[in-house]
Amino acid sequence: MKFVGIVGSNAEQSYNRELLKFIRRHFKLKFELELLEITDIPMFNQDIDVSDNFNLKLLYNKITRADGVIIATPEHNHTTTPALKSVIEWLSYELHPFEHKPVMIVGASYYDQGSSRAQLQLRQILDAPGVNAYVLPGNEFLLGKAKEAFDNNGNLINSSTIEFLELCLDNFTKYVEVVSHLKKPKPLDPEDLTVGKPISTTIKGIDPDDPHWVEKASEQVGAVSGDTYVKLNHGLLTVDQINMFLDSMPFELTYADDNNQFLYYNNKHQDPETMLAKRIPEQSGNRLSTVHSSLPPQRMKNVEWVIATLRAGNQEYVRTAIPGKNPDLINTHNYQAMYYPNGDYAGINEIVLNFKPWLDWYLDQTGQHLSGGNKVDATSGASSTSNTTIENETDATSGASSH
Repeated sequence: MKFVGIVGSNAEQSYNRELLKFIRRHFKLKFELELLEITDIPMFNQDIDVSDNFNLKLLYNKITRADGVIIATPEHNHTTTPALKSVIEWLSYELHPFEHKPVMIVGASYYDQGSSRAQLQLRQILDAPGVNAYVLPGNEFLLGKAKEAFDNNGNLINSSTIEFLELCLDNFTKYVEVVSHLKKPKPLDPEDLTVGKPISTTIKGIDPDDPHWVEKASEQVGAVSGDTYVKLNHGLLTVDQINMFLDSMPFELTYADDNNQFLYYNNKHQDPETMLAKRIPEQSGNRLSTVHSSLPPQRMKNVEWVIATLRAGNQEYVRTAIPGKNPDLINTHNYQAMYYPNGDYAGINEIVLNFKPWLDWYLDQTGQHLSGGNKVDATSGASSTSNTTIENETDATSGASSH
């Protein structure tokens, strides 16, 4: 389960930020929590065009895709902060990420009441038309005397306080599970699989279906190769090292960008016939419509559904196990949405692997066994909540055959 936590203060030092950090750290096995700041969001003014505001778009995307939201609010003059109120104004004016989104409110303050009046007002704001959040009733976590509540490591000192916080969070996760059944997915827009809408990284002037696209495109943009170093977020590798790293992965990887252009696969197996999802070098750079040109219309619809579902943010991943008769093969595909720094959809990475060896290893290590045998029922396809079926001849990103 994935939550986002909104720091309701734009102050550099905030006990509400510390509270969210403690929740993220102490309860990491219960859920994933990502902290979001409101520091760089401009004050609400409907006359200002913020359609390209990076931080506001990031907030919108993160809240939209989260299973739930935890807001930590301080109390200023018996109310919540102007900065937090302003952010909610923006996110209820033209953008509405809070609509039908489960929200839990917590708060810390210097005094005994622990932001109780601010929390009460925030509940009213979140219930307003245009916001329409589903706020967890009751379960008020009010952290008073915040200066004395934390130790030097940012941990809450009082064990009873931690136990009550855990109870509130457990109730929130149950609440999210209940509310999730009321969630309606966004309507899906048609997918253009012909690379008809170039993006900033699209290499123009070369036909995407050219079998020599990689070589020609590399020459045009001066792409580096060999022992040239590439600075990554958390490391420095040569192109050769990156290729070795990706090719050594115990699964097949592919990437198609948000313009639906098939750009990469790791050549784990030299012979395409030995791959779970067969790919050939000439496919790199192709339009997805070309990659899937041999598929019948219904399977093409499956491909479009997977992409459109991830693009819309209805799901962050789609998983399917391809049914087959080989007892030593559980052909598993994971289609994962990727995102730009501002949270916009950036394409799909696909992982294909035989899950059977991993499963056998785990069962052997733990002394467990599968009840009822090891048959896999994978006929329902991409999503347990959809009517879509991905049959055993198609891989949604590359369109490759599993035969």
